[in-house]
Amino acid sequence: MSEKEKASRLAATIQRGINKSDNINLSFLSKKVKSDLEYYQNIFTRFKLLRFAQILLSKKSLISQNSNFFKCHRIALGAIVSLMRNPESRRAYYNHVCTCGNSKLCPVCSVRIMGKRSAEIRQAVHAWLAESPENTCYMLTLTLAHSASDNLIFLLRVLKNALIVFWKSGSVNRMLKLSGRAGRITSTEIQFSRHNGFHPHQHILVFCKKFDIDVSLLRRFWLSALETASGSASWEHGLNCIEARSAENYLCKISSEMAMGNLKQGRATGHYSPMQILFEAASGADWAEDIFCELFQSLKGMNALRWSRGLKARFGINEVSDQQITDGEAQPELLKFLDLFSEGFKKLSTSQKAVLQSYAACNDFERAVNLLTGAGVEYFKNYNERN
Repeated sequence: MSEKEKASRLAATIQRGINKSDNINLSFLSKKVKSDLEYYQNIFTRFKLLRFAQILLSKKSLISQNSNFFKCHRIALGAIVSLMRNPESRRAYYNHVCTCGNSKLCPVCSVRIMGKRSAEIRQAVHAWLAESPENTCYMLTLTLAHSASDNLIFLLRVLKNALIVFWKSGSVNRMLKLSGRAGRITSTEIQFSRHNGFHPHQHILVFCKKFDIDVSLLRRFWLSALETASGSASWEHGLNCIEARSAENYLCKISSEMAMGNLKQGRATGHYSPMQILFEAASGADWAEDIFCELFQSLKGMNALRWSRGLKARFGINEVSDQQITDGEAQPELLKFLDLFSEGFKKLSTSQKAVLQSYAACNDFERAVNLLTGAGVEYFKNYNERN
């Protein structure tokens, strides 16, 4: 099967519950380099999955049509919508449109947020390692026992309470203080299996000096903290620790949602990420619809990442919210590709918005103009910024 056929089949798969007349000519795909093709497929899939999620959650009365999630990338804010691009990363984004800023469950907002957050983590890790050859990072993975009968809100509450007990432990703090701990970054990850239910766990990147970390001792404290919080875990799986001098080990753990190439892997492994669950729901799996709805209800207000107090300031990283990132306030490096009137933005279908964004990422101005002209949408170009 050709890449063009694969993209067409993927687009058709996620059409359920979406306007089926919303078709796009994919003939240009065979002419694109591999990286551009993958980016196009990624963006196209994300926009389609977002529209499906909006329809699903509205149908289940979990969001109103006036909510930011329902309006995300559908409603313009003001008279002009700007399409921005990053020449170095070859990525593009819409500015001056309504965004939900949901870093966990929005297929479109999450990639922009995690792209920025990943850059912040790399900056911090590289600066920390450059300070001294004795500096390093350890990645702790903390989890708890779970079953198919456990609801996610309960598991997250147990995990949160156990973490409070764990970090307040005098023994844990003395051990980390001796290590020269500078701070930590915490990421909450959630997977789901139909056999064992939800599997929430945390990846914690600790900035410290090299030392002989007593993993057995930490594991014992973690199991004790879980017991205090009415939870439990096995000795083998409750806590694990690895040295992660490079940020890549950590980023691979927290950024699994950024690429859409893993969407079908859940079927083979039996473990699904939130985006894989949404993909299964859009492909017609009723069980996945219910699970995605539970995820949406359970994760309201949860941030993808948390930094310990003062750690960002230590490395000269400004505090910006997820919403500020998706609103375009935190990315001054972006260049304007083109502007269009908000009335024209409303005319564009879900597919057309995705394709237009991929054209901007690849700096394909000619095709962008052809798309807008064909859709009867006025645009404004800026040669100085585009070239």
